[in-house]
Amino acid sequence: MGCPDERKAPMLAYILKRLLATIPVMATVAVIVFMLLHLTPGDPAALIGGDLATPEDLRRIREQLGLERPIAEQFLGWLWQVLQGDLGTSLFNQMPVAQLIGQRIEPTLIIGLTIMTFAVIVALPLGVIAAWKAGSWIDQLIMTLAVIAFSMPIFLIGYLLIFKFSVELKWFPVRGYQPMSAGPAKFFPHIVLPSLTVSFIYIALL
Repeated sequence: MGCPDERKAPMLAYILKRLLATIPVMATVAVIVFMLLHLTPGDPAALIGGDLATPEDLRRIREQLGLERPIAEQFLGWLWQVLQGDLGTSLFNQMPVAQLIGQRIEPTLIIGLTIMTFAVIVALPLGVIAAWKAGSWIDQLIMTLAVIAFSMPIFLIGYLLIFKFSVELKWFPVRGYQPMSAGPAKFFPHIVLPSLTVSFIYIALL
């Protein structure tokens, strides 16, 4: 048997190789996304300036955004800003993109964790029962329900849950989000239905 260091060396080399392989992939994706944005119809300057913007206003906005520079220069400037953590400013609300992403990290992570929790709590015992009763009507019923849950559109499941638990029973709010800092009584009711809706497909997969 080899020593632990000898066994770790091939694994570290493999991980390093995989990390290096992602560099050309990410570079290709960055070029494609950047070019698609330039090929998309519309003028960002006109979107920012609005209907009342004069040609001089549009020229000033284009100059401020660097849209009059060559595409290659624009791409390199954009890439350098991204590598520094500067994702630019949103054209719609004039806020830094990094700040907008930061505002949505908490609900995204919490709802994702809640989805997986729901899925494991429901799918694990159902999977054990299906394996224990393999070939029986219980196994067939669980498999049928899994296929139905996987096949149903998520938006339809969401509408049904909202109609039943929000509109009729009024157990949960129809929309909105409250951060964890607002307290459990305000926070949890807003994440139950979204998490339960998306968890259906993961329950079916597990």
